[in-house]
Amino acid sequence: MQANLLRTIHLLALLQAQLYSLVQCWEILHILTPVLGDNLGSSKIISGDPQYSGNAQAASSGGAEGLCTNDLQFQGGADHPLDNPASLNPSSLDIPPGDIEDLWLQDTIHLGDLQTAADFVKELQGATLDDPSLGMSDKALYCLQNPLCNQPPTAIDNVTRLTIDLYIGTPSEATYKTVHRAILHFLLDLQLPSYYKVKCSVADLTGVESVVHDMCIKSCIAYTGPFLDLDSCPKCSEPQYNQFRLQTSSGQEKIPCQEFHTIPIGPQLQALYRSPESASCAHYLCNKVYHMFEDLEHADCLDEYLDVLHGTDLIGAFQDGCIREDDIVLMFSIDGAQLYAKKVSSCWIYIWVLLNLSPTERYKKHRVFVGSFIPGPNNPKNIDSFLFPGLQHLVALQKEGLRIWDVALQCEVDSKVFLALITADGPGMMHITGMVGYHSKHGCHLYCGMQGHREQHGKHYFPALLKPLDYDVEDCMYNDINMRHLPIPSYEKYHKNLHIVTTSPNQRQYCAQHLETGILKPSIFSGLDRSATLGLPHSVGSDIMHLAALNLPNLMLSLWHGTIDCTRPDDRSTWDWTVLQGNVWQTHGQAVASALHYLPTSFDCPPRNIADKITSSYKAWKFLLYLYGLGPGLLYGILPQRYFTNYCKLVLGIQLMNQHRITQENLCNAHLALLSFAEEFEDVYCQCMQTRIHFIHPCMHSLVHLLREVLRIGPPICSSQWTLERTIGNLGKEIKQHSC
Repeated sequence: MQANLLRTIHLLALLQAQLYSLVQCWEILHILTPVLGDNLGSSKIISGDPQYSGNAQAASSGGAEGLCTNDLQFQGGADHPLDNPASLNPSSLDIPPGDIEDLWLQDTIHLGDLQTAADFVKELQGATLDDPSLGMSDKALYCLQNPLCNQPPTAIDNVTRLTIDLYIGTPSEATYKTVHRAILHFLLDLQLPSYYKVKCSVADLTGVESVVHDMCIKSCIAYTGPFLDLDSCPKCSEPQYNQFRLQTSSGQEKIPCQEFHTIPIGPQLQALYRSPESASCAHYLCNKVYHMFEDLEHADCLDEYLDVLHGTDLIGAFQDGCIREDDIVLMFSIDGAQLYAKKVSSCWIYIWVLLNLSPTERYKKHRVFVGSFIPGPNNPKNIDSFLFPGLQHLVALQKEGLRIWDVALQCEVDSKVFLALITADGPGMMHITGMVGYHSKHGCHLYCGMQGHREQHGKHYFPALLKPLDYDVEDCMYNDINMRHLPIPSYEKYHKNLHIVTTSPNQRQYCAQHLETGILKPSIFSGLDRSATLGLPHSVGSDIMHLAALNLPNLMLSLWHGTIDCTRPDDRSTWDWTVLQGNVWQTHGQAVASALHYLPTSFDCPPRNIADKITSSYKAWKFLLYLYGLGPGLLYGILPQRYFTNYCKLVLGIQLMNQHRITQENLCNAHLALLSFAEEFEDVYCQCMQTRIHFIHPCMHSLVHLLREVLRIGPPICSSQWTLERTIGNLGKEIKQHSC
């Protein structure tokens, strides 16, 4: 009975949001018209080229058909600072659009940190596979350039199998040696190879090995690229080598204080294509693209979005010949990790996801390629130096090609490696793209150019759409922002502004210009072959995992629980939405935990009492289940009606956008619901008050981009951080030490 009641309340709440969208379906045309261009109803696919940005015209029919466009049009004003970068630095007027090769010249960059970033880009552009600094052994390099035509032997003797299982199953060399000795105590005649030998055997069988580079003992930098010849860290002055060993050996023994490992992507891809099962799966992309173009010949647009290849960016790359039939398409994903539960183990990990595989295969544990482990104890101060070895290898493959023995085709294939997307959470994205943080004036990492507002005496900017009443803050005096008229990120615009920032003559102008452009420094990804990547800012993906499962729950619960900051003269007693307090909060938490008995085991993680466990046991998946699954039923009658209605629009939009299969109708309904939620949020919570600008977290702005991101790169779930987070979780479980 209680289960039926819960389900009924949940459905009623969602039905209320659905009914709202149906009643106002006539608005869809008005919402979409400003962002749809002359391509409406055309079968021509456009890959985000600014030359197609024409005047919007009304769709001939409303509803889902309006989304058949292949790009969104910019209707913003010409006085936007990101559109007129020359106003910041007149000397940039003679810079040809998109031509940035002269940007890396020594005499054009005056500030030290910018010069270092440019040096990494320059060295990346000159990468070759036989460069000794890459760190690959002669044997690995030979195998990479002359791929094996046979599979690893399947007939492995029992002793070899035992040592391989022991090598894979033990967390460290010391543990391997301990178990090794224990086995030999009982089996004296058994010939067990050493840790080093079994490590070499595994490398021989797979063709995959890691390359090792020195790094600062405090994790500041890695001794790669421009830092290769340094003997001490330029950030903290710590020496590169163990000084005791160096001095006692008269400078002969150079033992690094700390190292990190990179696993080149080339040999990993070759190993995948040598396996019949995985090689057959890797032809998914080519087959799907062929059928998709056949469908587009008979229809104006795709009926549904199932994968990243359904987005206009990759379709355009295929049409332009940037991606060929036998090429490899990758996604890069990076994040920080805490592998141990009870001690500091801050580290960074990045992975490669092979988009040639189907969505049902590419995210599985054995299909994900680990790129590098960057150990702690601190966060890197120069992330470029740690990414350099892996990207140096990638750029060399893009220039020289990757030779693969494709066992499915029984022939050798010369592939180009195309990097489609780079993904990270907010802080990580700032480091790898060289853009400013989310609380800057132009904090959107998709580079739409929307300007934020800040409080009277604050430094942080917030993406408020409505100008507060009696608002008088320097550099923020612009009118209300229409979310339907957001600019389109442009490759040319980004590089013009990058040139302005990088060529700043002094620190003062640099600070002013990075504030107005949203760019801090050149990204190391600027060193990639421009024909083998979507290029910044188009290669930046949206991260619906952190958006929906962490950022939005944090915002909504801090409002309902009354824990969000209150700025004077605002008064918490006037906040009629703070209902999750006292006994109501405790009762609500018990109701969440009680829902366990009415959920199938397929829901994976059982719901916990949110009132007791919100700061300890609640992670991304639990927040997702709570806010968008249980919440509408359990908060009905608790939240005041206008806040509950606003909340249901968020639930509807996120549920639709989180699907692997998004139809045109889903897309229209989700876009309408999220736009309505974002606009109404400012009305009901902020009420145009200066003191409530900080309610508008950056995640509110990210919601607005989801429609465009689906059109551009397919369902957001396909390019989210879930894969990396699961990889980090798997690695944590495999560290079988007692201190975990």
